[in-house]
Formats: sequence, structure tokens, C-alpha cells
Amino acid sequence: MQTLHLTARLADGSWVNARFVTPRPNPWLAARLAGSTLLIYLLILAAMVWIAARLARPLRDLTAAAESFEGRGEAPHVEPRGPADVSRAILAFNAMSARVSAMLDEKDRMLGAIGHDMRTPLASLRIRAESMEPAAEREKMIATIEEMTGMHDDTLALARSGRATEKVRRLDVSALADAVVEEFRALGQKAEMESGPRQVAAVRPNLLRRALRNLIDNGVKYGGGARIAVRAADGGKVAIEIADDGPGIPEAEVGNVQEPFVRLETSRNRATGGSGLGLTLARSAALAHGGSLDLTNRPEGGLLARILLPAGGADGEV
Repeated sequence: MQTLHLTARLADGSWVNARFVTPRPNPWLAARLAGSTLLIYLLILAAMVWIAARLARPLRDLTAAAESFEGRGEAPHVEPRGPADVSRAILAFNAMSARVSAMLDEKDRMLGAIGHDMRTPLASLRIRAESMEPAAEREKMIATIEEMTGMHDDTLALARSGRATEKVRRLDVSALADAVVEEFRALGQKAEMESGPRQVAAVRPNLLRRALRNLIDNGVKYGGGARIAVRAADGGKVAIEIADDGPGIPEAEVGNVQEPFVRLETSRNRATGGSGLGLTLARSAALAHGGSLDLTNRPEGGLLARILLPAGGADGEV
């Protein structure tokens, strides 16, 4: 404590003396004020972080579900939580994804019915055409019916590719590709399989087999033959490469030829190029496996089609 003494002379000549006791200055006052301010700041920050986390977690789950929904399998379901507005948004998303999944299921059922109903009249036309005369007209009609049947099958396969229901199995991709090559060789087509180590991946065998058939058929048709190799790629992936010695694809068209019904050869004759769905189906098959299809022109000439597949995954999963 400190003592303050005051002395004052009054007008009549007398003196007044006073003594005040004052506390000593607190050397820790500034530190205490700073500590209190920091504590208040930390409390406010903790409350803000808690509120932000309460908002961010359900929004993060909603974003992940929206990004993962590709129209395959069951529609994603997000557990409603968080503030009222966020919970309502999650409930709306769940209802929307369920409606979309129901519409896709209905589309698949409708396509199945259309496919079944269309095959019967096409088969009937084929039978009737085989008894027509003259022979030249008969062959033209049969070729037209076969073209219609092929386009019908390709269109249905493309429409269903995003909703593949085939079970995923881990198998030797090299053996699967070799079996497809043998099919072409049995028909007298020029197709070769390069030897290499066994590569295993989780795939839908029939879907991948169809993609390989389309790519090898393109190599045989436009490049005079196809060479197939299966090898390990970066990131623990499996690459299936189909190379040919044909004219390749103009650089301006590389990004377009995988779109439906896009063809470099503009006649719609299947003998010279099909319906324009082969590369689209191959890309859809690759995407259904969580992979990709890349087309590049080889420096020495020809085209290289490369399907990149994830090597991991368990049975029933991609």
C-alpha cells in the first residue's frame, strides 16, 4: 500500500493536513487484461468451430452422396442431421435420389420390353426375306434387317450400360482378353495377344468382354488387325491396350468419336463402320468399372485404345 500526504493553507492562515492510503500499481494488470481477452476469444472461437462443424458434417455427407450417385445400383441415402434447413435439404435429396433410381429402374424394364418386342418382328422379317426372289434383293433385305438388329442391340446395350446389374468378380483380365482374341482368330480375323504377367482386377466379365470386342473389331476393321496387351499401370491399375496400324483418328475428332452415333465414316452402313456406338459402349463399360477409355494416335501410325481399370475391389464391388 502507498500513503499520500496532502497539506493545504486556508484563507484564515490555518493549515489542513490529510493522509490518503492508495494501493500500489498492479504490475500484472496488463497481463490479466490480455489473458481475459484471449480467454473470451478462445471461447467464442470454440463456439464458432462447433457451429461450423455441425453445419459442415452433414453438408459434406450430402456432397459425397451427390458425387457418388452415377445412376448405378441403389440410390445413396444420407442420414438427416444438423440444423433444420440442412436436415430438410438432406431429406429432399434422399427423396430426389429415390425418384431418380425408380425412374431408371422403370427405364430398364421398358427397354427390356422393347428389346423383347422388337426382336420378334425382326426375326419374322428375316424368315420372310429368306424366301424372297430374286436373290440380289433377298440379300439386300437380309443385310438391312441385320443392320437394324445390330443397331437395336447396340442402342439397348448403351442405354443399359449405366445400370449394369452383372455381379463384379475378381478374375484374370489377361485370360479374359485372350479368350476374346481367340474368338476373332477363330473367325479368321487378324488379332494377336501379347504375352505378359497375370493381371487380376475386379470386373464385370460380360460388360468388359463386350467393350473389348468393340475395340478389337475397330482395330480389325480399320487397321487390318489388332494387337492386345494387358499390363500393370501406375497407381495399382490395370491397362488393356488395343493397337492397330490403321489411319488413326484426326486430332480434331479424338474428343468426339466416343460420343453416341458419331462416326468418321458418314455412311450408316454397318459393313463400313456400324452404328457409331462401339466406342461409346466401350467408354461406358470402362466408366462402369470406375476406369476410363483413352484414344491416342501412335507415333508410328495407327490408333491405341487404352482401357484403364482399378485393380482393387472385392467381389460384388467396384
